[in-house]
Amino acid sequence: MVDEVSPALSLADWQRMEPSDRARHLSEAVGKAEASVHGDWISVTRAIPSGEGVLAGIPFSVKDNIDVQGDATTAGSPLLRNSPAAVDAGVVGALRDAGAVVVGKTNLHELAFGITSNNKAFGPVRNPVDPARSAGGSSGGSAVGVALGVVPFALGTDTGGSVTIPASFCGVVGFRPSTGRYPGDGVVNLSTSRDTIGVHARTVRDVRVVDEVITREPADFTPVALTGLRIGLPRSRFQDLDPEVARVVQEALSAVERAGAQLVDVDLGDDLAVAAGPGNDLVFFEAPRLLAHRVGSAVEHWADEIASPDVRALVETLSSSPLPVQAYQDARAARWRLQRSYAELFTRVDVVMGPTAPVPPPLIGEDDVIPLNGRQVPIFPTVTRNAGPGTVAGLPMISLPAGDTRDGLPVGLCLEGHAFGDSRLLRIADAVQAALTGA
Repeated sequence: MVDEVSPALSLADWQRMEPSDRARHLSEAVGKAEASVHGDWISVTRAIPSGEGVLAGIPFSVKDNIDVQGDATTAGSPLLRNSPAAVDAGVVGALRDAGAVVVGKTNLHELAFGITSNNKAFGPVRNPVDPARSAGGSSGGSAVGVALGVVPFALGTDTGGSVTIPASFCGVVGFRPSTGRYPGDGVVNLSTSRDTIGVHARTVRDVRVVDEVITREPADFTPVALTGLRIGLPRSRFQDLDPEVARVVQEALSAVERAGAQLVDVDLGDDLAVAAGPGNDLVFFEAPRLLAHRVGSAVEHWADEIASPDVRALVETLSSSPLPVQAYQDARAARWRLQRSYAELFTRVDVVMGPTAPVPPPLIGEDDVIPLNGRQVPIFPTVTRNAGPGTVAGLPMISLPAGDTRDGLPVGLCLEGHAFGDSRLLRIADAVQAALTGA
């Protein structure tokens, strides 16, 4: 059962409101956040100042590994010091400068080190369609707040699918920009190579408004025709899918093809292997060094202060068996090779498209393995499989709602663009969403 949140307002709806209506809905948003039973909020802000600007009086949420002045940044873990941030993260500051209002900090997979958001310190983040299922992670709370209509947009972070996967599982839009395009300060990071702040919203157009505020890059809202657009379909992304995911995605591809796009089979070689091996090695080398800037104890003591068993086990491994420098150098070389493969591919296609995740949302508690096509498979590499390559290469990626399974569970369709071709990708995604919705 979904929370009673009505109406579910898009950012465009908020922008059309009179100031008095915005103030009333803003107050309601705070109340809805406080009343949510989906575990999506770690804290809710009662003092909600509002400035002037294009987003004046419009609420948004911030994943609790991103600094908000005056609020503690816990990253969903007892490990981090419970002290308030001195200043806003750069992205938060840009949105506040435009008048947007932070209504609270959202729950996540502990330390953003996972994809279920089954957080043992603050509780699991529950799927807005079926509360017995996961919202995805690590930015689960960000996606749920948007899906339930509490806020029209939310900030998350993405290392290896942490924005796009929750978007897919919760039925919203999730955008991760090219790595390095958004300011990266004020974040509890895991990887300098892969991390970026991202955005959840109800529509691509809403994402484009937020993106313009953050980057100060004027958005071009001129419609893009899908006729003749070359969309690359890496066949590796379509293998071993849950049958319902396969059905929904195929119907979405048919809609895009009917709109005039040209679907092209492509091959990215060992992209999945690079993401699952060297891509993870990048994080395993960088994460302990980055977290050390935030944690007040030596790395060998961190596991004692971590609540979630999966994250505790991972941190114990990072402490006891640190990745050798040569393995890290090899991982960086593999990343550069993958980037070259993508660059060559984008001389032949405009975007890459595929299922955001091979499976629908898993049940809460399925932290190690999930069922897929008659067998038990490890959850993390399975769920992140399709999102991995683009995040390792640092590409802009956006997950769109593609439809629902016969059980009513959301399925996402992910588009990838060339590095720093974010504006073009967003324009194409806007057109694809229109084709999928019949708008």
